[in-house]
Amino acid sequence: MGLNPFKESNYQDLQSSVSDFCEEKFGGLRDRVFDWWKRFNKKGNERITIMFIPHSEKKIVNFHVSIFAISAVGGTIAIITLVTSVLIFNHTSTVKEVKRLEMYKSDSTVQIKYYREEFDRFYDLFQRFKPEVKSLYSHSLDSQKEADSLWAEGGGTAPLSDKTDLDMNDPERVLLGFEQMELQLKTSKEVIEKIKIYLEQKKKIIENTPSLWPVNGYIISEFGRHMSSYSAKEEEFGGIEIAAYPGAEIHATAPGIVDSVRWDSVKGLTVTITHKYGFKTVYSHCQRVSVEERQKVSKGETIAYVGRTGRASQHICEYQVVIGTSNVDPVPYLNKIVRDIK
Repeated sequence: MGLNPFKESNYQDLQSSVSDFCEEKFGGLRDRVFDWWKRFNKKGNERITIMFIPHSEKKIVNFHVSIFAISAVGGTIAIITLVTSVLIFNHTSTVKEVKRLEMYKSDSTVQIKYYREEFDRFYDLFQRFKPEVKSLYSHSLDSQKEADSLWAEGGGTAPLSDKTDLDMNDPERVLLGFEQMELQLKTSKEVIEKIKIYLEQKKKIIENTPSLWPVNGYIISEFGRHMSSYSAKEEEFGGIEIAAYPGAEIHATAPGIVDSVRWDSVKGLTVTITHKYGFKTVYSHCQRVSVEERQKVSKGETIAYVGRTGRASQHICEYQVVIGTSNVDPVPYLNKIVRDIK
């Protein structure tokens, strides 16, 4: 038994059927293609006579050229024309680009000049700004030594000591100049941030420090030892006496909490307020009060009214400032000038 699973007769019949099918389907197509190729060759090989007839009686020149040759020459001319057109178009585009770049170069020159002027202006402004920041830093933070080295420059490159060092035709020098300026600006920003934090802290201290006049009036008795109007003897006064109209409003000179409202045989009706940072203020000889103990009061809030209670001989407000356990002169804490009556 052979390897072919079909019988030999059946195999031959299959081959015959396939051949008949291909002949039926593609035999006509093959003949048509062959006929077309023959006609194409025949047509292409046909010759055309080109005659050059001069006006004189010279010999007529004849050229016999096949259609294939004419087609080849025409195709070559068409390709050359196409390539030439593309090259001309590219050349035109290149010329336009060169002109645009020349125009851009001209604009760039103007821009560089503008940037140089702006840099010079900014540099001058910054140089005037640096001493102000340095002075503010040294005075506010009390750090003169640190202020002297705020903008210290180091490294292997020369510092930009003068704006004339910045040559716009030297890209490396330009880059160095702007890098150093950026570094100095960052340093200035850090310094200003420190000053800002300091001022915010200072502002909180100032806001909570007694700094107002407790009442609109006139100082008639200063802080320290002097003759008392009560006993006609020299005594130590822990505050100042401010003469005012009867019933004038007495204001808290700083935010705080009312520590006490009490009656004293000498000081009369007295209000004591506790403030932050160890401050206390005392308001004596009041006619009446408008606050209670443990009450929070704001700066400038009315807490009492001027009277002549206790041993006061006239309508006054005796005002004391206490730091810790010691009385201090209240005058330096008053934020406006009034006429003193001695």
